[in-house]
Amino acid sequence: MKHIFAVDIGGTAVKYALVSPTFEVNNLGEFPTPYEGPEALIDAIVHALEPYRDQVDGVGISLPGTVTDDPDGTIARGGALTFMNGVPLGKLIRERTGLVCTVENDGKAGVLGEYASGALMGCRSGVVVVLGTGIGGGILIDGKVWKGSHFFAGEFSFIYDDPHEPLGMDALFAGRAGARGLLEQVVAAKGLPADTQLSGREIFDLANAGDAGAIEGIRRFAAIVARQIYDLQVILDPDIIAIGGGISAQPLLHKLIGEEVDKLYAAFENLKVFPPPKAHVVPARNGNNANLIGAAYRCNELLGEA
Repeated sequence: MKHIFAVDIGGTAVKYALVSPTFEVNNLGEFPTPYEGPEALIDAIVHALEPYRDQVDGVGISLPGTVTDDPDGTIARGGALTFMNGVPLGKLIRERTGLVCTVENDGKAGVLGEYASGALMGCRSGVVVVLGTGIGGGILIDGKVWKGSHFFAGEFSFIYDDPHEPLGMDALFAGRAGARGLLEQVVAAKGLPADTQLSGREIFDLANAGDAGAIEGIRRFAAIVARQIYDLQVILDPDIIAIGGGISAQPLLHKLIGEEVDKLYAAFENLKVFPPPKAHVVPARNGNNANLIGAAYRCNELLGEA
């Protein structure tokens, strides 16, 4: 078996790589996301593929938005890439290259990547929660990604996290546990002006240097994440919940999330009810390559090799 040419389309850049049959990522490259329309994006993907054409068996694509399960890889809604709405991307790539092509939502590709060679290897069921600008993720049940009736399962950004706020970003999980939520918690804990701007890197640099306010703000943020980890565990009862995203590489964040999860379950000691199974929370392993690996896994499924 040859490699899969894996493509991860993002809002600012398109990453690509050759992914081996054992899910090793090689020949990484990227180019700016073209916004001129579907033809420009397809042209750029085909151009990037050309040097590796004889080394691959298929093309696997990950991108934001809602992707249907039809054989043409049709994108119902392209998320930030609105020009991709209704585009049968898999069919168009197949016609241009003569190769099998699969298309998958980026959150669902990420959970497949962790299942293929990461934190969910060997699991029967698992969840990946990606902490970023919003909250991405995916759900694995019996070794298959659960997509739901409208292909929307795993879109954790839209969880209504604060019923005391009207429905909007201030109340959604994306607003409270995305990058904006982290900043708000740290600014409040440190008593800084509300319009203070700090990057995630700056926040964790402060915390890792012992800044008490930054640590407290991250703890408050971790408590929000822990509450939804608890809810996902009760609803889905997965073997593992893996936390991904750029800030997931911070050991302090995982430590604080673990402590906040422990607090929730410790509360059952004072209740006269049987406690639910405790969530097994781990860091995701594949980082920025998870979507590429998952896109390759999805293509291998179609080829009968996964």
